[in-house]
Amino acid sequence: MRKLHNITPIGIDFDYNEFRAVQYASASSPTPKAIASIPRTGSHKLIPTTEELKYLEQSLMQRGFTGNRVSIAVPKRFSSFHIMDLPPEGSGAPISRLALLEAQRSGAHKSTDLQIGYWTQPKDGSSKSQHSPYYAVACQTEPLNELLDSFEEAQLFPVQVEPMETAITRTASMHEQFTGDAIHSITEIGWDESWAIITLGTTPVYCRQIQVGASRIRRQLIDDHAMPADSINMILNPEGPTIESESRLKRIMTTILTPVLAQVVDQLDTALTYVSQQHRFAPFGVVMRSGYFTHEEQTAFAIAQRTGMPTLPLEPVIKDLREIDLNITPFEYAQTPRLNIASGLARGAA
Repeated sequence: MRKLHNITPIGIDFDYNEFRAVQYASASSPTPKAIASIPRTGSHKLIPTTEELKYLEQSLMQRGFTGNRVSIAVPKRFSSFHIMDLPPEGSGAPISRLALLEAQRSGAHKSTDLQIGYWTQPKDGSSKSQHSPYYAVACQTEPLNELLDSFEEAQLFPVQVEPMETAITRTASMHEQFTGDAIHSITEIGWDESWAIITLGTTPVYCRQIQVGASRIRRQLIDDHAMPADSINMILNPEGPTIESESRLKRIMTTILTPVLAQVVDQLDTALTYVSQQHRFAPFGVVMRSGYFTHEEQTAFAIAQRTGMPTLPLEPVIKDLREIDLNITPFEYAQTPRLNIASGLARGAA
């Protein structure tokens, strides 16, 4: 019998639209023990209420999750990333204190009461600086504490809070194409916003926010096309139930998605250009597609055409989920590219 303590904490990622959760039987398991995508219950706040999280806890137990240990991502709405040059690790300098002072001086947050996390970046071979490059994530203390309190009051106990960048990169690093010292990207199309995470090998070195997401498409479908909920689900989850007007939906989808993807690939290209200038001897690798519209051919074509890089879908497993007895429907399977952050959170906290 598998021991309970081998099971990973539940990785939980969320936005205004839904909770996403993943758990593994162990950190080395190639496939998840349980997955879920659960709609938010009407809250207009990003930080879930205790009542929402109690409902989430009940839903997770019904879907095969085990235990009440969770790993959550630092909310991007209350955090910022910073690239800074600091003394090298092992120098004896107070790196954490220096990184915090740099983040406070940046003016990225109204409050200077911040929590800081950081990691070293690969150094450009041509650099003669005595300092080392660092990537730091700063989060406002007050909303972070509010988030932790809500989880604990719902009897879900955070064992780790982690930046989104490292969590999703951990998921990508499970795939053989995401290796070496090349410049890779993970393009995450989210609900309200999207992100271009650039890595050197498996180390995140840059993150660019893109002010567009799936919620814009949903609003257009409602406002401009008076589209019912089942048709919207068909578009946001393209492997979901088929309906008679599928060809019409495809035309609408193509029209609406085109400007969204144009904005995404423009910002992705800017991010790749910046990193390639910082690491001039690093070759380009792959672009992993994550989040909404991952399996749309239109998404793959737009990225490949603009960047000239091969692009692949990112999903939180090595083996095809459809071959695993997780009792998920094709409609639920279509949502799995949105689980990459939650997957990385679960593996990282094991």
